[in-house]
Amino acid sequence: MIKIFFRLVLGGLTGKVLGLVREVLLAALFGAGQVVAANRVALTATMVPINFFTADALSAGFLPLYVQYRKEGSALALALYRTVRTVLAIFSLALLVALVISRHTWVDLLAPGLDDDTAGIAASMLAIAALGVPGCVLYNLHTLVALAHDDVRLINLRASALSVGLIIATLAAYYTGHVSLLAWGFTGPFLALHAWGFYWVRRKGYLHASGGPADLPDREGYRLALGMFWRRLRPLLLIPVILQGSIAVERIVGSLLGVEVVAATDYARFVVDSCMALLAAPLGLAGLAGFAKMSAGEVAGGLRRLVPPVLLVTIPLAVVLCVNSTGIVTFLYARGQFDDSAVETSSVLLLGFALGIWAQVVGYTFVKVLNARGANFRVAVVMAISFGASVAVNLLLYRYWGPFTIGAAASVCGVLTFAISAWCLRILRYSLGLVAMLLPGTVVATGVGYLLSGPGFLRLAASSAAILAIFGLYVCGVPHLRRTFLSGLLARLRKRPTPPEGAVAQVPGQGGEPVPVAVTSPPVGDESGTRSGG
Repeated sequence: MIKIFFRLVLGGLTGKVLGLVREVLLAALFGAGQVVAANRVALTATMVPINFFTADALSAGFLPLYVQYRKEGSALALALYRTVRTVLAIFSLALLVALVISRHTWVDLLAPGLDDDTAGIAASMLAIAALGVPGCVLYNLHTLVALAHDDVRLINLRASALSVGLIIATLAAYYTGHVSLLAWGFTGPFLALHAWGFYWVRRKGYLHASGGPADLPDREGYRLALGMFWRRLRPLLLIPVILQGSIAVERIVGSLLGVEVVAATDYARFVVDSCMALLAAPLGLAGLAGFAKMSAGEVAGGLRRLVPPVLLVTIPLAVVLCVNSTGIVTFLYARGQFDDSAVETSSVLLLGFALGIWAQVVGYTFVKVLNARGANFRVAVVMAISFGASVAVNLLLYRYWGPFTIGAAASVCGVLTFAISAWCLRILRYSLGLVAMLLPGTVVATGVGYLLSGPGFLRLAASSAAILAIFGLYVCGVPHLRRTFLSGLLARLRKRPTPPEGAVAQVPGQGGEPVPVAVTSPPVGDESGTRSGG
């Protein structure tokens, strides 16, 4: 699990650097106005139906079952892949047609507060983005096939390819004046990614039946694979309704608050999502393999080793983002067309998002552990309550809290996800105890950081450094915290085995190149294991 996590983190860094370039360029050339708002709505209108039908089906319904069949050496692994690929291909083509035909209606439903001109631009962008739906859906399937072989290269490639595509599209839209070209920043990369993913899984032999031609699946095998896939997916059908409904409500509320809020939401969210992508997503995906192969008695011990270092990183990170939200937004975006009003709106949104980022990271990881252990009904309950609360906060409070409501709703969702999933895993008391022990140091670090914060990069750097230093000194200075957070890490570093001379942690792959040793998961029962929620 640790190796997969660090591969995902290191691979994601390139994508996040390119993503930052993309967002900074978009802010400088188009600000937080009509064009960016239309682009955000068009991409949301594309991704909501995609994720509605496929996100949990793939990460939660397909991956653990595929890993199980591979470990058993069964031809059902190939049958499962082919069956799911066929279903997704039919679905994606139907969705493409539906999006193109109903693009104006869908934009009006998703963003009722947009003026006619902005809604028209969004609809034209949606027609282009819809062309990338089949590539997006099928590429996601290929990434999970590769992940089942401990190959994270396809997952890591996605963010970088999308960012490069969006950078090129942003420049093309700006210099030609045809703003609808922004949507090709989604469609172009996914068409290319799908072609590469299709080639990659075959080049690596990931789809070969383990025993050769004799083990190729028969018709009964396809029926059985589809039935097992449906059995695993069934408890999760409520999750995409709640999750994608929450995203849709966020866009609706943003449009009612104004075009600038729609555009600014994703500028603020990019900062938080970058942290989520570098921490939560790798932890969750790595947990699919790591926790699925643990016995029931080992899960609690694994979580007790996992939670302290995650909190040690995410709590001071949340403080830095909250205290310096204005400074961070100014430093990243305040140039070109990104004016003072856009800075203020984005800063308020970032503050709301950052309040609960620590809970979002830990909660997301806990949900993935539940997924990997097969507790799909519990995952559905966790997500229904958490995202239902987010929807309620957005709809009930946006008239009073303004843009801050969108970020606050996401934080409420994160806190509830953390608390309920921790309770399901019987680690809530332990986790809350750690948070309570860290609270005094967090309060002091927040106060000092706030006093040092202010305009300019130097004050931003001084405030952030002070927060991290005070929090670190507090953890080192309290004996119990020092033992909990640091002793295990130091002991592991001291006892880290040294490989014998000439040894490598890899095995020869096709063509003789070294590849990581595959880690597979044992069979997971429907009630004993957990999978990921997407």
